[in-house]
Amino acid sequence: MRKTILALTALASVAAGFPAAAQQVVSGVGFEGSESARYDAKADRYVVGNLGPRGPGNDGFVSLLGPDGQVIALKWIAGGQKGVGLRDPLGVFVKGETVYVCDTTVLRLFDRATGAAKGSVEIPGAVRLNDVVVGDDGVAYVTDSGSDQSPGALFRVSRDGKLSTFVARDVALDRPNGIAILKDGSIVHGGRGTKLFFRDKTGKLIREQTMPTGQFDGIIALNDGGLLVASQLGHKVYRLPAGGGAPTVVADGIEVPASIGLDTKRHRLLIPQIRAASVTFVDLN
Repeated sequence: MRKTILALTALASVAAGFPAAAQQVVSGVGFEGSESARYDAKADRYVVGNLGPRGPGNDGFVSLLGPDGQVIALKWIAGGQKGVGLRDPLGVFVKGETVYVCDTTVLRLFDRATGAAKGSVEIPGAVRLNDVVVGDDGVAYVTDSGSDQSPGALFRVSRDGKLSTFVARDVALDRPNGIAILKDGSIVHGGRGTKLFFRDKTGKLIREQTMPTGQFDGIIALNDGGLLVASQLGHKVYRLPAGGGAPTVVADGIEVPASIGLDTKRHRLLIPQIRAASVTFVDLN
């Protein structure tokens, strides 16, 4: 399959003196509704979730992409093949030997090395599962963005697959989307508003932070306690310092930044774009 990589002009942060970041876009490779991009550090490759043709069909898929932009496997995991169900999959997360994928109402688990299905967790009453993060303790936290008629919620799945409600449905959750676990074990999530919500492991709200622009998608927790946050309305990815403070912009002019990832080996931000069917590489300074 032919690959297209377009080099873009480096973009500077709005913060004075913040160095420019080089960008590249991987497109024209067969992605379809590329919504999530995560780094598989063990294999040094990127795992890209694709919605596939929009609609109820079982035709979503997960791709493997090399750091050089070459497609390793376009449909490494594919709905409708080998008994796999993937209907408009959104969030993807890689932890240990498992790839977690948010199907519409099911959290699906696949083998990190082979892509083989290794289980699933049905979430009764789910409206639209969106993103997932998994802690070192094996506990997964899943966002449900809900709908205009049904508020969103957050769920918790234990290491042994036991499901519980982390935060009950509430319009105050702003239709939750992106979610991450900070180094101190607290959980941060954001949705269609301009606030990020920080909670302890019981779901209790610790604090909120208002960002310059909202409608958040992917959130990445950094080793220094800071965050990378994708804002669809701002067409930006922000870096938020540990403990709060003023965010800076590390990527701008992104049409619809979705569920971002971070290549920790190259310090490279991965920004998937659904409509553009692409993944943007931003080498952070």
